[in-house]
Amino acid sequence: MPRRLLLCVCLIAACSNGEESQRGDTGTQPDACTFEGAAEAELPEPKPHTPRWAFRPWISKDISDGADTYAFVKGFEERDTPVGVVVLDSPWETHYNTFVPNPKRYPEFPKLVSDLHAKDIKLVLWITQMVNRMAFDYEPGGDRYDGESPNYEEGLACGFYVNGGDTYGWWKGIGAGVDFFHPRARAWWHAQQKPLLDLGVDGWKLDFGENYIDTKVVKTFAGDKPHQAYSEAYYRDFLAYGRSSRGRDFVTMVRPWDMSYDFEGRFFARREHAPVAWVGDNKRDWVGLVDALDHVFRSAQAGYVVVGSDIGGYLDVDDKNLAKIPADTVTFSRWTAMSAWMPFFQLHGRANYTPWTVPDHVDETVAMYRYWAKLHDALVPLFYSLSEEAWAKGGSMLKPLGATPAEWANDWRFLVGDVFLVAPLIDATGKRDVKLPDGTRWFDWWTGEERSGAVAVDLAADRLRLPVFVREGAIVPLDVVDDANALGTKASKGARTILHWPSSKATSFALHEEDDVTTSIESIASGLKLSRSTRPVLLRMRAETSATKAVRIDEAGKEEELPFFATRAELDAALRGWMRDAAEKTVWIKVEASAKPFSIATR
Repeated sequence: MPRRLLLCVCLIAACSNGEESQRGDTGTQPDACTFEGAAEAELPEPKPHTPRWAFRPWISKDISDGADTYAFVKGFEERDTPVGVVVLDSPWETHYNTFVPNPKRYPEFPKLVSDLHAKDIKLVLWITQMVNRMAFDYEPGGDRYDGESPNYEEGLACGFYVNGGDTYGWWKGIGAGVDFFHPRARAWWHAQQKPLLDLGVDGWKLDFGENYIDTKVVKTFAGDKPHQAYSEAYYRDFLAYGRSSRGRDFVTMVRPWDMSYDFEGRFFARREHAPVAWVGDNKRDWVGLVDALDHVFRSAQAGYVVVGSDIGGYLDVDDKNLAKIPADTVTFSRWTAMSAWMPFFQLHGRANYTPWTVPDHVDETVAMYRYWAKLHDALVPLFYSLSEEAWAKGGSMLKPLGATPAEWANDWRFLVGDVFLVAPLIDATGKRDVKLPDGTRWFDWWTGEERSGAVAVDLAADRLRLPVFVREGAIVPLDVVDDANALGTKASKGARTILHWPSSKATSFALHEEDDVTTSIESIASGLKLSRSTRPVLLRMRAETSATKAVRIDEAGKEEELPFFATRAELDAALRGWMRDAAEKTVWIKVEASAKPFSIATR
């Protein structure tokens, strides 16, 4: 947080960072300690994994409450816009940090959890590793706190904090950092988390409170540790305990490479402890958008798998000169479009932005956000499959074009897997040149045209679109539920939509299914071969439609010609068949689910 907050902290508390507590000593357990829990060994290393649900659209507000959370979700429902995850940012607790929901701000908290789950929406809670001797919320609408956190004294008396219990000013008060190298401190900390995990909370948003412990060496129960080692232990422990309690689909949302405020840039959690990685605290302007791209690219280059930023930017005030940053719907639209192609897609801002509360172009902005949220939701099978492959084999699913910051600066193109090339718009002109890599054919996502070389893009009059190109041979699995993205109809819901751009070179895709079995999809001459399909398949394949005379399916050596239909409505009503879309130069093919291998090809 800005250093100006730290100055306020010190003035209010009449103290400075690193104040000695005079009570408790790292590695000791004074007689005043009342915690009776047994020491806990370090939990097993959690297997690197990002659950399928984490790729759905996330929404969050800086300041909220129970009624506002319900209204927030309803606002998206009323506008036919998907929500997969709700984050409750601070303040939500009785104090920093107790893990106890504030009953005044969030009454009937268990009901909120169950109501969200009933809508297939996950709940993630903001937290840090600090326990406060005093606390405050500077933001308008925040809470007031009397005295120290109820758990502060016990942690101090038991020697559960680093650096002998020294306290440090951070943006939510003055507090001490929990010692994750202390076996009984871990047990104490886990016992406080357990009621929420038992309630069904799905993840933690872990903010960088450890940055405010300003010693290069941190004194712990296990001896002196580098500050970076303490930071990594913090993120590891929250993930390990969450997974041990809630299973492999529990997540932590952490910072990968990040440089915010007056802090030097660094990696926070280790790659394997970052199931969801977000670069935060960017300004809501073009500078912030480019800053977010740079941090995302650095993280992807280092192998962080699931990366993204706060859509539209978090800061509505410049942290350097305190100048107000006006809301700009053009920046917001370009940021939304860019984020839709990144694996992590979250709306969050200090100004509590929503698509329907923007200052201008409201209907256009709502429609824009709906389009991209629905496309991102449809892309979950692609994102999840790419992430599982990246976790298993190394690397990231997002690949900057350029190996160093100097190479990607002022360009910012990136690949999603080996499928899409995305070229963000990084200023208000809506114009840019896009250099397409040589050695393969590319197709314009919007028009279907084959493109190559340098492409001049002018989208000044179109706030929705973003330059996106598809590599030949691409195989893209989707979950389509309606016609919002012109990729299907309402009849597509429940089927597996697959997009394919045939190539003379063989390509394949490993589709990681809901049953944890991988379906192999391979290109063949004028079609695809699937090892199975757990759902009906709707295949959209680029083809010269006038040359397509028939479509055949081969199941275990038994070939059959599929019936032709003139309209999409007829195809939707059938179990199997095909149709032409001359305008898009595609054919649509529909077949039933099959537990056995089969192939589909045009003739």
